[in-house]
Amino acid sequence: MRSEQRLHPATLVFDLITQIRRFALPALLVVVGASRSTGGPGGMFEWVPSGWESWLLVMLVPAGCMTVARYVSFRIRYDERELVLRSGLIFRNERHVPYARIQNLDAVQNPLHQLLHVVEVRVETGGGKEEEARLSVLSVAAFEAMKSHVLAGRAQSGAVINGASVEEPIAAGEPLVHLSLREVVLCGLLENKGMVLIGAAAGVGWEAGIFGGVPGRLFGQAQSLGWAVFGDLFDAASDRAPLLILRIGSAVALVLGVLLLIRLVSVAWALVRLYDFRLVRDGDDLRSTFGLFTRVATTVPVRRVQTVIVAAGPLHRWLGRVTVRVETAGGARDASGAARVREWLAPLLRRPELPALLRQVLPGVDLGSLPWQPLHPRAFARAVTPNLVMTAVVTIVAAIVIGWGAISVLLLLLPWALLGARLHVAHIGWADNDQVVAMRSGWLWQRMTIARVSKIQAVAMRHSPLDRRAAMARVRVDTAGASEFSRIDIPYLDGAVAKGLHGRLSAHAANTAFRW
Repeated sequence: MRSEQRLHPATLVFDLITQIRRFALPALLVVVGASRSTGGPGGMFEWVPSGWESWLLVMLVPAGCMTVARYVSFRIRYDERELVLRSGLIFRNERHVPYARIQNLDAVQNPLHQLLHVVEVRVETGGGKEEEARLSVLSVAAFEAMKSHVLAGRAQSGAVINGASVEEPIAAGEPLVHLSLREVVLCGLLENKGMVLIGAAAGVGWEAGIFGGVPGRLFGQAQSLGWAVFGDLFDAASDRAPLLILRIGSAVALVLGVLLLIRLVSVAWALVRLYDFRLVRDGDDLRSTFGLFTRVATTVPVRRVQTVIVAAGPLHRWLGRVTVRVETAGGARDASGAARVREWLAPLLRRPELPALLRQVLPGVDLGSLPWQPLHPRAFARAVTPNLVMTAVVTIVAAIVIGWGAISVLLLLLPWALLGARLHVAHIGWADNDQVVAMRSGWLWQRMTIARVSKIQAVAMRHSPLDRRAAMARVRVDTAGASEFSRIDIPYLDGAVAKGLHGRLSAHAANTAFRW
């Protein structure tokens, strides 16, 4: 039998910290509630001593014993073609993970990991949304040995990138993407993630009554925060005008201050997450490292890339930047189903550098030669119909409620219905060849989605009653890693064109041996 390895002894420390975190909130409640114990004279349970709740913390002892048992029983073995993980003292569990199936080996190092020279390793395959295994913790040398075994096992299994070769070889270790400090700050400003954190903090503060006095200090009384404030704005002829101007100035300053704080929090969040972001190509893998305090090292095998998404908002286009991410088969996601940071190949990238990066991610594919095609000539008429129906419904309801004031509602909604449909249709395009099928969409937040033909799992042609009446159809393409927001779904195609596209993609999918 091949030699087996244990986890690093520091595993006991990290597992114990995890258990303490789980018990932190219950322990806090016990400590706070101990002074009002339900035991002793006058308590609900008079037959037990006062402060008996503190003994509940004894539950931490079994958790500590389980930590020791896990460390003692866990074993790692490297066979010729698979990674074997054994655990359990009473109930034995042995897991076999073929090297060829391992999609990612992600390593996470927080400051304590770095101090002890260990890493937490997450082993992912294409078999689900969760990690196949989480190894906490291995020494840095043991992690490097694991990577070597996995790479050697892949080579023996004959895993290749569909026979394609990289068109632009790069020097070993030369980064494909490197975010300087300036680019990280710019990424934080464009992502604006601080809105979520500030919103959550504001909600907690409001519920706690911290902000209860703010409206009164700004507007004289809390009731003025509603419609009365807007009434005060038109009270310029009264003696209160100077005070009103002061209040308006204070309110504007508060709003500007909150917006500035949101941007600063967004920048801080980006610095913590993406500091020194680097993406390099190592053989058939794309490796990225990032993080200020917690350093994360991730791997995405090029052969497992299913879909590439290039996105750009209004500010991105103004600054000449895009974001690039990929979706892989069965890649792990967070609780909300959103892709993890690992799948962001470039959180921010200069647009002129995009073709070179795509040539590394999609070997043998020249996006510049894709034959982009428009939609059906009557696509606008088809797209605007639901908008006009909704506008009519809202206008009729408004007429019942407010009478002739519904005319103003119609004047507001009708131009938006027409303009929105026109811009939506004008910015949709699609293309396909023997290697990829692509779609671009969006007039405000633009997106280009590219899927490998060799990774297509399902192709569907659909047509609603309105589509059938207009002799149109839509073609939907699914890959193993597609989410609702990244799958290719081309609408408003001519019926014959849709049928031809569906036939070509279906034939490619049927004649291609799918490789994970």
